[in-house]
Amino acid sequence: MVPAIEVKSLTTGYRGHRAIEDVSFSLPQGKVMGLLGPNGSGKSTLIKTLVGLIEPWEGDVCVLGGAPRDARRQIGYMPQAEDIDWNFPVTVREVVAMGLYRRALGLDRFLRGSEEKDRIMAALKRLSVDHLADRQAGELSGGQQRRVLCARALVRDPELFLLDEPTAGLDARSEQEMIDLLGELAADGRSIVFCTHDIGCAAECCDLTLFLNRHVVTYGPPSTTITEEMLNQAFDGHALVMGAEGSRPALAFHDPHEHTDPHGDGEHRRV
Repeated sequence: MVPAIEVKSLTTGYRGHRAIEDVSFSLPQGKVMGLLGPNGSGKSTLIKTLVGLIEPWEGDVCVLGGAPRDARRQIGYMPQAEDIDWNFPVTVREVVAMGLYRRALGLDRFLRGSEEKDRIMAALKRLSVDHLADRQAGELSGGQQRRVLCARALVRDPELFLLDEPTAGLDARSEQEMIDLLGELAADGRSIVFCTHDIGCAAECCDLTLFLNRHVVTYGPPSTTITEEMLNQAFDGHALVMGAEGSRPALAFHDPHEHTDPHGDGEHRRV
């Protein structure tokens, strides 16, 4: 079976800046991969390259058996909220309709057809935001906007989901609902790649995790990648995996640039 994603020796970036270098990995179809790493490690750049928004400088990228641009109709892409102009006057329903949009047909085509209307509302309902369909998207909370963007990725029923921090800004209940949704999509045979800073989330719902810090630090099952040794390499610090046995792990680390307390103990930050 052709892998959902095959990346070989990928180097790319933007405006002359190398964001990722010599990245290679293969994602089998029907698997969930968590993409982790510190801010500025190249996670969003990698996601945008897989979508076809950024071109490789070196190396090869194959998505669903072809070039990323050719696979776009089979990709559900969820960008970071910061990449969206929320001041643009558009309703929640229209945002989700953009997931079905084809320039040759026009957006209005997907707001008038009964089948399309049903698909839009079904996607909103699955993310528990169907009651917000006619609200202006810019009026929503950050967590609500994340769920609307996820509904937009979901509406076309794609084979592959590329989600940039889908749980960011969500409360604990909404985060668990998002994790449950990822599990449902995986059970349906969909392939999923999502960025996250939450190693507990990655450990719970991922088949594979890739730690990125401009290059691949480690890639494999969470049981072999979510270790203090790998986290130290990925986060350039003194990382600790915290949490009681049987509970979701969390990441804590000492930043040598932060102030220490009067007794000399380093400050641990939990993320």
